[in-house]
Order: sequence, then C-alpha cells, then structure tokens
Amino acid sequence: MKNRSIKLSLALLAALLTPSLTLAADEATVQMQTLLKTEKSWDGEPYKAYPSGKPELTLVRIIIPAHSSLPWHSHPSPNAAYVVKGTLTVETRDGKHRRQLHAGDTLAETVGTPHRGVTGDEAVELLVFYAGAGGLPLSTHAD
Repeated sequence: MKNRSIKLSLALLAALLTPSLTLAADEATVQMQTLLKTEKSWDGEPYKAYPSGKPELTLVRIIIPAHSSLPWHSHPSPNAAYVVKGTLTVETRDGKHRRQLHAGDTLAETVGTPHRGVTGDEAVELLVFYAGAGGLPLSTHAD
C-alpha cells in the first residue's frame, strides 16, 4: 500500500510538472487539462507584475445567491475563477467590457479595474485562486 501511494504521488508530481501529459498510475489514468493560461485579464489588459512581498496563494469557494450583484470592487493582484455552477455576468464599472460565464468556464480577473458580477435565476458557485502577497487583501471596494 505504501509503495502504491509513493507511485501515485510521483505520477501526480510528474503530471503537474509536465503540461499535457497523461500518465498511467497503477491501474488508474491521470489526466491533465489546462483550463486557463493567459498573460492578460478578461477585459484584454495585460498583467504587468505580481505584487512585491512574500507570495501568498489563496483558494476561495464563493457562492453568490440568485438575482444579486456583487458590489463594485477591484483586485490588487492576479486571480482566476472557475465557474462550478450557474451563470455569472461580469462587467467593468466604465461599461466598456461585459462577459457572460457558465458552469465550466474560467475567468482571468482584472487587476486594479473596478468591476462586479451579476447572477441570474440561479445561484453561482465559483472557485477563485488568488496569487497575491502576505498582508494584501483579496479585493477592495471601489468607491
């Protein structure tokens, strides 16, 4: 059992280090699919740099009720969202950009640009990965 666990761990590590690789781990097949890879946010703005300081990674599950909108906000560091369920419309405060997301879609978030998300007839569940720095907030309200 310990040997199998070590083999599976090594197979998973190899899969993480080698893009688009499928490995056989004992009788199971490890598959990898890149869901998002980009150098710019959903509104087309290129990412400039990560915040300085000690890196801090955060993964958050967010559930937004049906028929609601998030407050206008912005993010100080790059982050990416995966829509687990529901339909979410994201829009920039200046009205120049708008995008609708459905279950299975990904989103490279904006940095420093005020925006919000609006739900429709069902709740939305998101998984959001933030690549920030210690002491830096995940988001701030846009006044």
